[in-house]
Amino acid sequence: MIQPESYQKFVNSVADEISGDWLIIGGSLLAILGAHQRVTADIDICPIENMNNDLQLELMNLAIKCGLSIESINPAADFFVKQIPNWKNSIVLLKKGRKGAIYRPSLELYFKLKLARCSESDIADCISFLSWYKKSNLSFDKLLIKRLAADKHVKKPSEKLLELIEELA
Repeated sequence: MIQPESYQKFVNSVADEISGDWLIIGGSLLAILGAHQRVTADIDICPIENMNNDLQLELMNLAIKCGLSIESINPAADFFVKQIPNWKNSIVLLKKGRKGAIYRPSLELYFKLKLARCSESDIADCISFLSWYKKSNLSFDKLLIKRLAADKHVKKPSEKLLELIEELA
């Protein structure tokens, strides 16, 4: 499992040492934000532009330099993010570095990514991110969040998630 300080070290290193812009999603984003105590085994990161072998190798080399294993870099994020139309319109700057920038998804994009699969940890992550949004007084599309959680493709969102969303209305 990745320790909280390792997330920050890796994010700072990516922004300072690799040219380009990056998106971090998943449970690792919550650890970086301090929004959830769940630790993860990987960091879901993808370039804003297209992933290629050179970028993949740069990330892996940087992971090793930061004391992480190469398996801790999850390039599958690239596939999932790029399935969502207009996803680039739903990202928010998280950190600007010397060579690049790190972005996070908006709450709406995060929900689209997580609720498509809807595992227990995905639901828990949605609850944590939604709670973080509320505590941070960030604005979001409440109706869209309610619609996403009630979508027929969502297997079965937890009652806790639905209650939290209902509180927002």
